Amino acid sequence: MALDIELIEKHDQKSILQVYYANYLTNVKGLSPSTVAHYFDALNNISRRLKEKGLITNDIYEVLDVDTLEKLKDVLLSDPDFVDLNRRGNSMYSAGLNNYIKFAKGEDFATVKEKINYLDIPVPKVPSTSAERTQWKRSSILRTQAIEYAGYECEINACHESFVAEKTKKPYMEGHHTLPMSLQDNFDVSLDIYANIVCLCPVCHRRIHYGLKCDRKEMVDRIYDNRADRLANSGIILSRQEFEAKVFSE
Repeated sequence: MALDIELIEKHDQKSILQVYYANYLTNVKGLSPSTVAHYFDALNNISRRLKEKGLITNDIYEVLDVDTLEKLKDVLLSDPDFVDLNRRGNSMYSAGLNNYIKFAKGEDFATVKEKINYLDIPVPKVPSTSAERTQWKRSSILRTQAIEYAGYECEINACHESFVAEKTKKPYMEGHHTLPMSLQDNFDVSLDIYANIVCLCPVCHRRIHYGLKCDRKEMVDRIYDNRADRLANSGIILSRQEFEAKVFSE
């Protein structure tokens, strides 16, 4: 069954990926409670070790980009104590970490489109940091997963072509927050969520920011048609007119 908002509120903001991961394992992958528990036990142990090394503050779910996860994995695999523990545990710890990194990369998101609604849940907004202006945290992991979910195709027009990126060996695409993070103060739930992030080719991404307003409106309306229900499931209920007004208030 899907996790509800009451459960979400029991987690701090840094652990929202933990909540998403639990939903993913249980509702998208359909794993048994005992298997899910094993995965989380492995990650809890890994989190303790990384915290002892001073590499994280609380747990591995606070890491918001895949590259850092990969570097932390390298650190663990070069630690003789961890390697020995992992060997004695029949590789359960490395398997748990590899599965989480696979999730973070969104490797099979494109194949679970019919189950994505299980991941559309209201998420409390992350506390901001203030400097000269308010900065709202956003996760590059969520952007990566959104692009994988779209199959590296532009969600404005799947026929739009892009160059092949050296890092992924796939068409270069960009994640776009349709409701900008700068509007976060106007919402009680997070805007850094799957339902609000769309995959765009570089041209469409620039166009939706800097193009003619009539062209931008057409793009925004298309996104609204495709995402209104998912946004509502995530606690963001807006009419088309309200959605347009929010986007163009920027």
